[in-house]
Amino acid sequence: MNFSQSEKDFIEEASKYTATGDRRRITDASEVKEALDSRTGTDPVDLHEVTFKDIDLSGWDMSNMNLRRATFDNCNLNGTDFSESMMDHVAFYDCDIKNMKLNKCMVRGASFRGNDMEGVDLSGANIYAAVLEDATNQDKVIIDDDTRWYKMRCPEEGPFIAWKCCTELRVVQMLVPADAKRCMATMETGRVSKVKVLSIKSIDETKSWDWAQSTVDPDFYYEVGKWLEPANGFQEDRWKDSSAGIHFFLERQQCVDYQSK
Repeated sequence: MNFSQSEKDFIEEASKYTATGDRRRITDASEVKEALDSRTGTDPVDLHEVTFKDIDLSGWDMSNMNLRRATFDNCNLNGTDFSESMMDHVAFYDCDIKNMKLNKCMVRGASFRGNDMEGVDLSGANIYAAVLEDATNQDKVIIDDDTRWYKMRCPEEGPFIAWKCCTELRVVQMLVPADAKRCMATMETGRVSKVKVLSIKSIDETKSWDWAQSTVDPDFYYEVGKWLEPANGFQEDRWKDSSAGIHFFLERQQCVDYQSK
């Protein structure tokens, strides 16, 4: 589950981003049509960081566009085709996005929070770090084998090994048993309801300890050989990423990278 260059570039770009505070605002569909009509060759139509407000774009062909960090506020996007567009960090607020096509789109870090996802086509899309909390009808989303980061990356059944970051740069190796509840959203981290601590070592694996302290709850300790369950219970909604459960990485190196930031 090592990051592809796509995710590395996304993380680097996001860390360097500085908001300008001077966003273009479009409230008339004719302005969008004008931009589309001005398209030349195969270059994407550039409407990045634009706020679209109260516009009906349902069924429009808006494929091959640069819409990075755009905001759609109270817009009708039912059936709108954004195929092969760049849509990292796009936010949809109170929009009708049913049947929207995001085929082969970069939709990393986008926010679908609270929207109805019925018929949204994510075939071939990369939705790394996208927010799907409180979105409805997610069982009616269209995905395929090329959709990235929608399916859970941890095993849905059976035991597996997971890794935890703790204070003092201590890395905890954990066994997640077959009967543990588990979930992952759209990033490299997940949550489980039960673990057994197998080992606790330094980042370079030259030192070992019997215990490690949680970075979030100072009263929660990981002890080698102990079975543990989260003190605050387990949130079963996989899309509520930062919520109750024992958080983990699937790979030790990702845990090390996280602690080494």
